Amino acid sequence: MRTLVAILMLGAVGCGSSADSCGKDQVEVDYFRGARDGDTVCKPIPAACGAVGMCAVQACIHDMYGLCDSPYIGVGCSDTFAPTIISGNP
Repeated sequence: MRTLVAILMLGAVGCGSSADSCGKDQVEVDYFRGARDGDTVCKPIPAACGAVGMCAVQACIHDMYGLCDSPYIGVGCSDTFAPTIISGNP
């Protein structure tokens, strides 16, 4: 449980410094650890989300977590400020 909390906090820290890299109509996917450690990519907001990526909407977060390239999985979501940020770990 502590590891998950630490990972989520890392995702929140990452959002403050990288929010300029993606537009408000995109989702920012930040990769932590593994071969892609430190990579950030911008992807379109999934259709299930409508115009805004919202972490509290089950269908939306499901599709946003799916934006992480394999072997990474989505482990954290931050939608406090646009763009929405998804954190992925291997």
